[in-house]
Amino acid sequence: MSERILLTRLRYIGDVVLTTPCIRVLRDSFPKAEITYLTQAPYGEILENNPFLTRVLSIDFASLGTVGAMRLLWQLRRSSYDLAVDLFSNPRSALLTASTGARKRVGTYHFWRSWAYNVNVRVPPAVRSAVEHHLEHLRSVGLEASFSPPEVFVTKEETEEGDRLMRASGIAEPSKTILLQPGAKWHAKRWPVKRFGELAELLRREAFPVAFVAGPGEETNVIESKVRVPDAPVVSGLTLRQLVKVLSAAAAYVGNDGGPAHLAAGLKKPMVAVFGPSEPDIWFPYPGDGRSSCVWEEVECRPCHLHFCEHVNCLQSVSARRVFWRLMELLEVGGPARE
Repeated sequence: MSERILLTRLRYIGDVVLTTPCIRVLRDSFPKAEITYLTQAPYGEILENNPFLTRVLSIDFASLGTVGAMRLLWQLRRSSYDLAVDLFSNPRSALLTASTGARKRVGTYHFWRSWAYNVNVRVPPAVRSAVEHHLEHLRSVGLEASFSPPEVFVTKEETEEGDRLMRASGIAEPSKTILLQPGAKWHAKRWPVKRFGELAELLRREAFPVAFVAGPGEETNVIESKVRVPDAPVVSGLTLRQLVKVLSAAAAYVGNDGGPAHLAAGLKKPMVAVFGPSEPDIWFPYPGDGRSSCVWEEVECRPCHLHFCEHVNCLQSVSARRVFWRLMELLEVGGPARE
Protein backbone atom coordinates (compact mmCIF):
# COMPACT_ATOMS: atom_id res chain seq x y z
CA MET A 1 0.00 0.00 0.00
CA SER A 2 1.26 3.46 -0.90
CA GLU A 3 1.44 5.55 2.26
CA ARG A 4 2.98 8.68 0.73
CA ILE A 5 1.80 9.85 -2.67
CA LEU A 6 2.77 12.80 -4.84
CA LEU A 7 0.47 13.96 -7.63
CA THR A 8 1.56 16.77 -9.91
CA ARG A 9 0.15 18.94 -12.68
CA LEU A 10 2.03 22.22 -12.86
CA ARG A 11 -0.49 24.34 -14.80
CA TYR A 12 -3.06 25.76 -15.92
CA ILE A 13 -6.42 26.51 -14.28
CA GLY A 14 -8.57 24.17 -16.36
CA ASP A 15 -5.90 21.49 -16.52
CA VAL A 16 -5.58 21.36 -12.74
CA VAL A 17 -9.36 21.17 -12.33
CA LEU A 18 -9.44 18.25 -14.76
CA THR A 19 -7.03 16.26 -12.56
CA THR A 20 -9.29 16.38 -9.50
CA PRO A 21 -10.99 13.03 -10.27
CA CYS A 22 -7.54 11.45 -9.81
CA ILE A 23 -7.34 12.93 -6.32
CA ARG A 24 -10.61 11.24 -5.37
CA VAL A 25 -9.48 7.90 -6.83
CA LEU A 26 -6.22 8.03 -4.88
CA ARG A 27 -8.03 8.81 -1.64
CA ASP A 28 -10.55 6.02 -2.24
CA SER A 29 -7.72 3.61 -3.00
CA PHE A 30 -5.51 4.67 -0.08
CA PRO A 31 -7.74 6.04 2.71
CA LYS A 32 -4.89 6.56 5.17
CA ALA A 33 -2.19 7.77 2.77
CA GLU A 34 -0.53 11.17 2.84
CA ILE A 35 -1.41 12.69 -0.54
CA THR A 36 0.46 15.78 -1.70
CA TYR A 37 -0.33 17.77 -4.83
CA LEU A 38 2.55 19.71 -6.42
CA THR A 39 1.67 22.56 -8.76
CA GLN A 40 2.85 25.97 -9.86
CA ALA A 41 1.66 29.12 -8.09
CA PRO A 42 -1.06 30.36 -8.12
CA TYR A 43 -2.81 27.18 -9.31
CA GLY A 44 -2.60 25.60 -5.89
CA GLU A 45 -5.40 27.96 -4.85
CA ILE A 46 -7.78 25.85 -6.91
CA LEU A 47 -7.17 22.91 -4.61
CA GLU A 48 -7.77 24.67 -1.30
CA ASN A 49 -10.30 22.87 0.91
CA ASN A 50 -10.07 19.68 -1.14
CA PRO A 51 -10.85 17.09 1.56
CA PHE A 52 -8.99 14.32 -0.23
CA LEU A 53 -5.60 16.03 -0.12
CA THR A 54 -3.20 16.14 2.79
CA ARG A 55 -1.36 19.20 1.50
CA VAL A 56 -0.69 21.31 -1.57
CA LEU A 57 2.76 22.49 -2.65
CA SER A 58 2.22 25.61 -4.77
CA ILE A 59 5.62 26.70 -6.07
CA ASP A 60 6.52 30.08 -7.56
CA PHE A 61 9.21 28.82 -9.91
CA ALA A 62 9.94 32.30 -11.28
CA SER A 63 11.28 33.47 -7.92
CA LEU A 64 12.68 30.16 -6.71
CA GLY A 65 16.27 30.71 -7.80
CA THR A 66 19.02 28.10 -7.94
CA VAL A 67 19.24 27.62 -4.18
CA GLY A 68 15.46 27.38 -3.86
CA ALA A 69 15.29 24.86 -6.70
CA MET A 70 17.93 22.66 -5.09
CA ARG A 71 16.10 22.91 -1.77
CA LEU A 72 12.86 21.82 -3.45
CA LEU A 73 14.52 18.81 -5.08
CA TRP A 74 16.04 17.84 -1.72
CA GLN A 75 12.67 18.26 0.00
CA LEU A 76 11.01 15.98 -2.53
CA ARG A 77 13.75 13.38 -2.08
CA ARG A 78 13.50 13.45 1.71
CA SER A 79 9.72 13.04 1.60
CA SER A 80 10.18 9.35 0.71
CA TYR A 81 7.18 9.05 -1.60
CA ASP A 82 6.04 5.55 -2.46
CA LEU A 83 4.14 6.69 -5.55
CA ALA A 84 4.66 9.80 -7.70
CA VAL A 85 2.25 10.48 -10.57
CA ASP A 86 3.15 13.19 -13.10
CA LEU A 87 0.08 14.30 -15.07
CA PHE A 88 1.99 16.97 -17.00
CA SER A 89 5.18 15.19 -18.04
CA ASN A 90 7.05 18.21 -19.34
CA PRO A 91 10.81 18.55 -18.71
CA ARG A 92 10.38 20.36 -15.38
CA SER A 93 7.75 18.03 -13.96
CA ALA A 94 9.76 15.01 -15.14
CA LEU A 95 12.79 16.25 -13.23
CA LEU A 96 10.71 16.89 -10.12
CA THR A 97 9.17 13.43 -10.33
CA ALA A 98 12.54 11.75 -10.84
CA SER A 99 13.98 13.62 -7.87
CA THR A 100 11.50 11.96 -5.52
CA GLY A 101 13.13 8.58 -6.01
CA ALA A 102 9.68 7.10 -5.47
CA ARG A 103 9.32 3.35 -5.82
CA LYS A 104 6.78 3.94 -8.59
CA ARG A 105 7.18 7.02 -10.78
CA VAL A 106 4.41 7.38 -13.35
CA GLY A 107 4.36 9.70 -16.36
CA THR A 108 3.29 9.97 -19.98
CA TYR A 109 5.82 8.37 -22.30
CA HIS A 110 8.11 10.78 -24.15
CA PHE A 111 11.37 9.44 -25.56
CA TRP A 112 13.53 12.19 -24.05
CA ARG A 113 11.85 12.01 -20.64
CA SER A 114 11.22 8.30 -20.22
CA TRP A 115 14.25 8.12 -17.92
CA ALA A 116 12.31 10.00 -15.23
CA TYR A 117 9.67 7.30 -14.83
CA ASN A 118 9.68 3.59 -14.25
CA VAL A 119 6.04 3.41 -15.34
CA ASN A 120 5.78 5.06 -18.75
CA VAL A 121 2.16 5.44 -19.83
CA ARG A 122 1.09 5.28 -23.44
CA VAL A 123 -2.52 6.42 -23.48
CA PRO A 124 -4.45 4.76 -26.33
CA PRO A 125 -5.56 7.20 -29.06
CA ALA A 126 -9.15 6.09 -28.49
CA VAL A 127 -9.07 7.71 -25.04
CA ARG A 128 -10.32 11.20 -25.80
CA SER A 129 -11.46 12.76 -22.53
CA ALA A 130 -8.81 14.66 -20.59
CA VAL A 131 -10.14 13.14 -17.38
CA GLU A 132 -9.87 9.62 -18.77
CA HIS A 133 -6.38 10.44 -20.05
CA HIS A 134 -5.33 11.26 -16.48
CA LEU A 135 -7.09 8.24 -15.02
CA GLU A 136 -5.11 5.98 -17.35
CA HIS A 137 -2.03 6.91 -15.34
CA LEU A 138 -3.61 5.47 -12.20
CA ARG A 139 -4.87 2.39 -13.99
CA SER A 140 -1.29 1.75 -15.15
CA VAL A 141 -0.36 0.93 -11.55
CA GLY A 142 -3.36 -1.33 -11.01
CA LEU A 143 -5.84 1.08 -9.44
CA GLU A 144 -9.58 0.93 -10.06
CA ALA A 145 -10.12 4.37 -11.58
CA SER A 146 -13.72 5.02 -12.54
CA PHE A 147 -14.76 8.33 -14.04
CA SER A 148 -16.06 11.03 -11.73
CA PRO A 149 -16.67 14.68 -12.61
CA PRO A 150 -14.05 17.31 -11.74
CA GLU A 151 -14.72 19.14 -8.51
CA VAL A 152 -13.72 22.34 -6.74
CA PHE A 153 -14.47 22.89 -3.05
CA VAL A 154 -15.47 26.03 -1.16
CA THR A 155 -16.59 26.64 2.39
CA LYS A 156 -19.73 28.49 3.41
CA GLU A 157 -17.52 31.33 4.63
CA GLU A 158 -15.82 31.58 1.23
CA THR A 159 -19.16 31.80 -0.57
CA GLU A 160 -20.16 34.57 1.82
CA GLU A 161 -16.92 36.37 1.00
CA GLY A 162 -17.70 35.96 -2.70
CA ASP A 163 -21.06 37.58 -2.02
CA ARG A 164 -19.34 40.52 -0.35
CA LEU A 165 -16.87 40.91 -3.23
CA MET A 166 -19.73 41.03 -5.72
CA ARG A 167 -21.67 43.58 -3.66
CA ALA A 168 -18.53 45.73 -3.43
CA SER A 169 -18.51 45.76 -7.26
CA GLY A 170 -22.05 47.12 -7.37
CA ILE A 171 -23.98 43.85 -7.68
CA ALA A 172 -27.18 44.07 -5.64
CA GLU A 173 -28.23 40.41 -5.70
CA PRO A 174 -25.19 38.14 -6.17
CA SER A 175 -27.08 34.86 -5.81
CA LYS A 176 -29.40 35.85 -8.69
CA THR A 177 -26.70 37.32 -10.94
CA ILE A 178 -25.38 35.66 -14.10
CA LEU A 179 -21.68 36.28 -14.64
CA LEU A 180 -20.36 36.77 -18.17
CA GLN A 181 -16.65 36.61 -18.97
CA PRO A 182 -15.70 37.72 -22.51
CA GLY A 183 -11.96 37.17 -22.11
CA ALA A 184 -9.77 34.18 -22.84
CA LYS A 185 -6.03 33.62 -22.96
CA TRP A 186 -5.98 32.77 -26.66
CA HIS A 187 -7.52 34.94 -29.38
CA ALA A 188 -9.00 31.96 -31.23
CA LYS A 189 -11.00 30.94 -28.16
CA ARG A 190 -12.78 34.26 -27.70
CA TRP A 191 -16.43 34.33 -28.63
CA PRO A 192 -16.91 37.80 -30.23
CA VAL A 193 -17.36 40.43 -27.54
CA LYS A 194 -20.45 41.78 -29.26
CA ARG A 195 -22.09 38.40 -28.73
CA PHE A 196 -21.57 38.74 -24.99
CA GLY A 197 -23.24 42.13 -25.19
CA GLU A 198 -26.16 40.64 -27.12
CA LEU A 199 -26.45 37.86 -24.54
CA ALA A 200 -26.42 40.37 -21.68
CA GLU A 201 -29.22 42.30 -23.40
CA LEU A 202 -31.32 39.13 -23.83
CA LEU A 203 -30.87 38.27 -20.18
CA ARG A 204 -31.76 41.78 -19.06
CA ARG A 205 -34.96 41.67 -21.10
CA GLU A 206 -35.97 38.62 -19.09
CA ALA A 207 -35.15 40.37 -15.80
CA PHE A 208 -31.96 38.42 -15.09
CA PRO A 209 -29.30 40.52 -13.33
CA VAL A 210 -26.02 40.31 -15.23
CA ALA A 211 -22.46 41.32 -14.44
CA PHE A 212 -19.15 40.94 -16.24
CA VAL A 213 -15.97 39.32 -14.96
CA ALA A 214 -12.63 40.69 -16.11
CA GLY A 215 -9.51 38.67 -15.58
CA PRO A 216 -6.02 40.13 -15.99
CA GLY A 217 -5.80 41.96 -19.31
CA GLU A 218 -9.47 41.39 -20.17
CA GLU A 219 -10.76 44.87 -19.39
CA THR A 220 -10.95 45.93 -23.07
CA ASN A 221 -13.10 42.91 -23.92
CA VAL A 222 -15.49 43.79 -21.12
CA ILE A 223 -15.73 47.45 -22.17
CA GLU A 224 -16.62 46.42 -25.73
CA SER A 225 -19.18 43.89 -24.46
CA LYS A 226 -20.91 46.45 -22.25
CA VAL A 227 -22.04 48.68 -25.14
CA ARG A 228 -25.54 47.22 -25.03
CA VAL A 229 -25.71 47.17 -21.22
CA PRO A 230 -23.47 50.07 -20.13
CA ASP A 231 -24.65 50.00 -16.52
CA ALA A 232 -23.77 46.34 -15.94
CA PRO A 233 -21.36 45.92 -13.00
CA VAL A 234 -17.85 44.57 -13.55
CA VAL A 235 -15.98 42.32 -11.13
CA SER A 236 -12.21 42.59 -11.63
CA GLY A 237 -8.89 42.55 -9.82
CA LEU A 238 -9.56 39.14 -8.29
CA THR A 239 -7.01 36.60 -7.15
CA LEU A 240 -7.58 33.07 -8.37
CA ARG A 241 -9.13 32.02 -5.07
CA GLN A 242 -11.32 35.12 -5.01
CA LEU A 243 -12.59 34.15 -8.45
CA VAL A 244 -13.55 30.75 -7.05
CA LYS A 245 -15.43 32.47 -4.22
CA VAL A 246 -17.25 34.83 -6.57
CA LEU A 247 -18.28 32.00 -8.87
CA SER A 248 -19.60 30.04 -5.90
CA ALA A 249 -21.78 33.00 -4.88
CA ALA A 250 -23.26 33.72 -8.33
CA ALA A 251 -26.33 32.18 -9.97
CA ALA A 252 -24.61 31.02 -13.17
CA TYR A 253 -21.66 31.62 -15.49
CA VAL A 254 -21.16 32.01 -19.24
CA GLY A 255 -17.68 32.20 -20.71
CA ASN A 256 -15.25 30.93 -23.28
CA ASP A 257 -13.47 27.60 -23.42
CA GLY A 258 -11.00 28.18 -20.60
CA GLY A 259 -10.07 27.90 -16.95
CA PRO A 260 -12.89 29.88 -15.31
CA ALA A 261 -15.50 27.73 -17.08
CA HIS A 262 -13.89 24.65 -15.54
CA LEU A 263 -13.95 26.30 -12.13
CA ALA A 264 -17.67 26.99 -12.48
CA ALA A 265 -18.30 23.41 -13.61
CA GLY A 266 -16.24 22.06 -10.72
CA LEU A 267 -18.35 24.14 -8.34
CA LYS A 268 -21.49 22.55 -9.87
CA LYS A 269 -22.77 25.93 -11.02
CA PRO A 270 -25.03 26.27 -14.07
CA MET A 271 -22.45 27.08 -16.73
CA VAL A 272 -22.31 27.45 -20.50
CA ALA A 273 -18.94 27.49 -22.28
CA VAL A 274 -18.59 28.57 -25.91
CA PHE A 275 -16.14 26.38 -27.82
CA GLY A 276 -14.25 27.31 -30.95
CA PRO A 277 -11.19 25.46 -32.31
CA SER A 278 -10.92 22.71 -29.68
CA GLU A 279 -12.92 19.53 -29.13
CA PRO A 280 -15.52 19.28 -26.38
CA ASP A 281 -15.11 15.50 -26.16
CA ILE A 282 -11.57 16.14 -24.89
CA TRP A 283 -11.86 19.38 -22.96
CA PHE A 284 -15.43 19.29 -21.69
CA PRO A 285 -15.65 16.00 -19.78
CA TYR A 286 -18.78 16.82 -17.80
CA PRO A 287 -21.77 14.50 -17.55
CA GLY A 288 -25.14 15.52 -18.88
CA ASP A 289 -26.36 16.38 -15.40
CA GLY A 290 -28.12 19.60 -16.36
CA ARG A 291 -25.50 21.83 -14.74
CA SER A 292 -22.78 22.31 -17.34
CA SER A 293 -23.08 22.64 -21.08
CA CYS A 294 -21.06 23.80 -24.05
CA VAL A 295 -22.04 25.29 -27.39
CA TRP A 296 -20.10 25.08 -30.63
CA GLU A 297 -20.72 25.22 -34.36
CA GLU A 298 -19.51 22.62 -36.83
CA VAL A 299 -17.58 24.44 -39.53
CA GLU A 300 -15.24 22.99 -42.11
CA CYS A 301 -12.00 24.15 -40.50
CA ARG A 302 -12.58 22.98 -36.93
CA PRO A 303 -11.02 21.53 -34.92
CA CYS A 304 -7.83 23.38 -35.77
CA HIS A 305 -6.28 23.90 -32.29
CA LEU A 306 -4.99 27.32 -33.34
CA HIS A 307 -4.30 30.00 -30.77
CA PHE A 308 -4.76 32.80 -33.30
CA CYS A 309 -7.11 32.91 -36.27
CA GLU A 310 -7.98 35.63 -38.79
CA HIS A 311 -11.69 34.78 -39.09
CA VAL A 312 -12.74 32.51 -36.16
CA ASN A 313 -15.76 31.39 -38.19
CA CYS A 314 -16.41 28.66 -35.64
CA LEU A 315 -17.12 31.27 -32.97
CA GLN A 316 -18.67 33.90 -35.23
CA SER A 317 -21.31 31.31 -36.13
CA VAL A 318 -22.53 30.84 -32.55
CA SER A 319 -25.45 33.19 -31.89
CA ALA A 320 -26.20 34.88 -28.59
CA ARG A 321 -29.74 33.53 -28.71
CA ARG A 322 -28.46 29.96 -28.94
CA VAL A 323 -26.29 30.43 -25.85
CA PHE A 324 -29.20 32.16 -24.10
CA TRP A 325 -31.48 29.20 -24.67
CA ARG A 326 -28.87 26.71 -23.53
CA LEU A 327 -28.54 28.67 -20.29
CA MET A 328 -32.33 28.78 -19.89
CA GLU A 329 -32.42 25.00 -20.20
CA LEU A 330 -29.88 24.70 -17.38
CA LEU A 331 -31.78 27.14 -15.22
CA GLU A 332 -35.07 25.43 -16.13
CA VAL A 333 -36.89 28.69 -16.77
CA GLY A 334 -38.77 30.18 -19.67
CA GLY A 335 -37.58 32.89 -22.00
CA PRO A 336 -38.58 34.83 -25.10
CA ALA A 337 -39.97 32.95 -28.07
CA ARG A 338 -37.36 31.00 -30.00
CA GLU A 339 -36.45 32.36 -33.40
